[in-house]
Amino acid sequence: MEYRRYRIEYKSRSDVFKLYPLGDIHGGVVYCAEDKIRAKVRQIANDPFAYWVGMGDYTDCITPSDKRWDESGIAKWIDDKQNIMELQRQWCVKLFEPIKDKCLGLIEGNHEVKIRVEHHTNILKNVCDDLGVTPLGYSCFLDIDFVRKPQQIDGDVTRFRGRLTHGAGCAQTDGAITNRLKKALKDFDADFYAHAHLHRIKCEHSDPILTVNKSGKITHKLRCAAMTGCWFKTYEQGVSPSYGEIRDLPPSAIGCPVFIFVPDKGIVDVNGGREY
Repeated sequence: MEYRRYRIEYKSRSDVFKLYPLGDIHGGVVYCAEDKIRAKVRQIANDPFAYWVGMGDYTDCITPSDKRWDESGIAKWIDDKQNIMELQRQWCVKLFEPIKDKCLGLIEGNHEVKIRVEHHTNILKNVCDDLGVTPLGYSCFLDIDFVRKPQQIDGDVTRFRGRLTHGAGCAQTDGAITNRLKKALKDFDADFYAHAHLHRIKCEHSDPILTVNKSGKITHKLRCAAMTGCWFKTYEQGVSPSYGEIRDLPPSAIGCPVFIFVPDKGIVDVNGGREY
């Protein structure tokens, strides 16, 4: 588990920031919703108040030695079947290049772990090196310090702590996913929590807790948690079945939620963002 601290400066009390958790993209296979993830990257690039964090499984990285291997599912742009991982890595770097300066770091996913352990290739490190961003391990605490800096006074700092993980498990029912998120809100001292891996989008909030804000006013706040969706189509017409279809998994939730930060009011919230 890692720790990362990130500083964001702002000028106006009315500024509202967004953090997009982008993960489970599975680039390099025909089931990847490439057009939709590219559109999300453009949206982030064009929004001066938008940032993002990687949630793992950026490329599919399934090789012939894997029981899930199906050559017919490989993306058409991979023209060298002897160099699949490298071509997928290059695709990932090119995808994120326009928003690398807005990145708070990249979490490692189970697909990257498998390649690192079995093939001795650290894809996450290589992508981070190419983009100049920070690897965050498989899970991390992430502190975001929002610093208001009018020129005439010292800055006011508002800190939000996140706990991010690629996650694990095979929970599919709404009840099981809700319980997973509620447990995280109980187990980790964080204002917001993000869990990937399950290819679902679901948002939860804690019960209100009483606190004192930076102005010395007694108030209440909510903490929030989300499953961070994916860009992998479990079911796709006209191609061989994905390993998700073969396992009869539910249709995946294409897209990602967005965490909303209002630093001047000490508010963090989360909204769903499923793409249709």
